[in-house]
Amino acid sequence: MKTPNYNAAGAKHEGRRLLVLDDDASVGETVCAIADRTGIQARWATSAQEFFAQLALWEPQYIIIDLVMPDIDGVEMLRRLALVNCEATVIVASGLGTRVLEAAGRVAAENGLKIAGVLHKPFTSRSLRQLLAAAVPGANHELHSQHPAAKPEITHGELEEALRHGRVVTYYQPKISCFDGSLTGFEALARWEDPEFGLISPDYFIPFAEASGQILPLTDYVVHTAVRWLADNFPVANISIAVNISARVLEDTGFSARLMDACLQYGIPPGRITLEITESSTVQNPVTALEVLTQFRIKGFQLSIDDFGTGYSSLSQLAGLPFSQMKIDKTFVLSARKSAESRKIATSIVRLAHALGLQVTGEGVEDEWSLRFLQDIGCDSAQGFLFAPALSPESAVAWVRTWRPQEIGCMFRGMYDF
Repeated sequence: MKTPNYNAAGAKHEGRRLLVLDDDASVGETVCAIADRTGIQARWATSAQEFFAQLALWEPQYIIIDLVMPDIDGVEMLRRLALVNCEATVIVASGLGTRVLEAAGRVAAENGLKIAGVLHKPFTSRSLRQLLAAAVPGANHELHSQHPAAKPEITHGELEEALRHGRVVTYYQPKISCFDGSLTGFEALARWEDPEFGLISPDYFIPFAEASGQILPLTDYVVHTAVRWLADNFPVANISIAVNISARVLEDTGFSARLMDACLQYGIPPGRITLEITESSTVQNPVTALEVLTQFRIKGFQLSIDDFGTGYSSLSQLAGLPFSQMKIDKTFVLSARKSAESRKIATSIVRLAHALGLQVTGEGVEDEWSLRFLQDIGCDSAQGFLFAPALSPESAVAWVRTWRPQEIGCMFRGMYDF
């Protein structure tokens, strides 16, 4: 049943509603006037107490928060909105500067709030209208994982049984050339198909495998499954497979030999296998890790530094380890459209990688704008929901047969070169 809402006179009204918090009444009046011209009912409050009273009574769909208030700062406001489970879409406003505004936007997202963007003061009527137009509830892909569904309490025996009975299934997400839209490879991603809880994300059971010491048998399982799948479906195609490797695996001096045995068993050249090492991985024995990684490269395997830009030893990792590829962390790609800082970081990563002779993949490509951006900065490959999510083995093969780059509405630069 739809909850009735009331205007200042107490009469019922329908439509979209915006609540503004700003201690400057002239700003509140201006925002409300602009919102009204776009068909949005708007009110403003000049104190946190008045704001929360209006929030409870009026239930707005959109909120604009000024970060600098005399009685409360913006971060505390965002925290309190999260505590009351606010479902409104939030716009953060301030004249403090880009970096502070964007950090506040991330605070809102990390607290589980829907964030439409940031509004720089002084703002224009156009910039406000654009943000209000983008503030569609549920449209923010960055927030989808903030409230995960309940999952079982995993035990060592349950994971061991899942591996033994084939309940851990390897899914495959395509990687696409930014130049011509051709398929360059897949990333192999483990999924646990539980008979009671359904498909369980690796974000849930991989950390458990790390902590319980089961990451080695799990990685061996995924590697063999992925290499066999590649051999069965693309035995001679120029398509690679990427597998995520934990720091714990790098400490196992026998892993490179087992990986080579899998390639020989299924007839796959090592050059078609990419091992993705998370940048923030903590290696207990750096010397052993260097030995193992160097062995991989000597044998012909590709090495990619994953999630680049999120760790604390980026440059030392690049300087000291024999990587051949790099992946831009998806947080920079997802936020690039709204964040000048993210665009600058992604551009710098691509330039650095190419200067070092590395190929670059951008993760988190969910719309045509993101793909265009990666193309413009010279990124080599892209990966994300714009093309396909992680697919079951059968669905991934079917996807290859039907993949048509032009159908996503984006012109690849090399598509019609002859």
